[in-house]
Amino acid sequence: MIRGTRLKVMPVKRIMLVGCIALMAISVVMTTHKITSLSDRLTNSQSKLVWYMLSLSNEYDALITLLQRFQSGETSFDHVAIQHEILWSRFPIAIAMAKEEGNTRTNPSLLLEDLFTDHQSHEASFYTLRFSTHNIDELITHYQQQRERLGHYFNQALSLPGNGYLDQTKLLNQLGQLTTLMTFGMIAVGGTVLLLVAHDAKRYYKLAREDQLTGLNNRHWLFETLNHRYGLTTQGLSILVIDLDGFKAINDNYGHDVGDMFLKSLAKRFVAELPSNAALARLGGDEFAAIVPFENKTLPEKTAKLLVDIAHRQSLLLGYRCQASASIGVAFGCGEINGQTLLSYADTAMYMAKREGKNQYCIYDTTMHSAPGKQHTRVKPRPEVRGNDAGNRFSIKGGPVRCSPNKNGLPSTDSLK
Repeated sequence: MIRGTRLKVMPVKRIMLVGCIALMAISVVMTTHKITSLSDRLTNSQSKLVWYMLSLSNEYDALITLLQRFQSGETSFDHVAIQHEILWSRFPIAIAMAKEEGNTRTNPSLLLEDLFTDHQSHEASFYTLRFSTHNIDELITHYQQQRERLGHYFNQALSLPGNGYLDQTKLLNQLGQLTTLMTFGMIAVGGTVLLLVAHDAKRYYKLAREDQLTGLNNRHWLFETLNHRYGLTTQGLSILVIDLDGFKAINDNYGHDVGDMFLKSLAKRFVAELPSNAALARLGGDEFAAIVPFENKTLPEKTAKLLVDIAHRQSLLLGYRCQASASIGVAFGCGEINGQTLLSYADTAMYMAKREGKNQYCIYDTTMHSAPGKQHTRVKPRPEVRGNDAGNRFSIKGGPVRCSPNKNGLPSTDSLK
């Protein structure tokens, strides 16, 4: 069911992704074509003259502003003089461009020549401001009047029917709107694409670390956690390796669908009873591992006993009564043991619990050794238990296997009494 759902969802996302990219490509092509068309119309000689006339008005505005700031002492005369020279240099170019247009109703050549002559006549008065500002109000008023004459010219030109300036204004507005629309469209489509890619990346990252049947963490997550977080020390950490007894019979007698349901149901019950700071992972098949941090060493042992009891409870699935048990190995970490080593210790203790009757848990002790010829699901040697005859005793079902006193500083069951 999970796989079928994924097959239905993924094509929809791909269609959305392809649709967004296609929409962005079509929008870019159409908008680029329109902008090119507008640009061709806006780059003719008349359009250039309009732009230059507008820039001339802006230079007047800048000069007037600097004169007012100079009058209030906010800037130096040198800044005002530079702006005056910029305005001076604009006039000859604008006059030449206007004369190239020929005689039309809106040709500004006469106005520009008159303004330039007037500008030249006031040049001497302007440079006296370096030494005295007694005539600065008069100059500001004069430049404002010149700026108003330019504005009056534009108002008259735009009021004429069929004039080119009104067309240029419309084209400029269209160009600005199209550019803004394309920008926001590309941002929206690009953001959608990034969100879809990020969502898929997050999902794939989760799939790589999640067991697809039970929803638990998988072995890749477990080994990554042990290698990175507990690569140097496992102080205050315990690991429980859980292997189910009799699960194969459920698969053989009732089918794999029932077996899968049993594993999912059992995984939920395990997670519900684990301490809040513990984490459970499925190693594969019917084998699990739990990481249980602790302050009191009795906590991992109580957890192991609780998981044994949970696994032994009977379940009714699809009309079938299913029952299994669990063999659990417990290993306590310390400062000199890394995560991978602690996992192998818990695995050794689990196999001892399985050999000695199953449906119980065992705490690792240094008297347990691995024997060659036994293979585990992680391609590690399966341990063979070699107990000290005088020190090893086994409890009733559900209790711990009692191990001999610890000789190398590792925890033993005697310290947990």
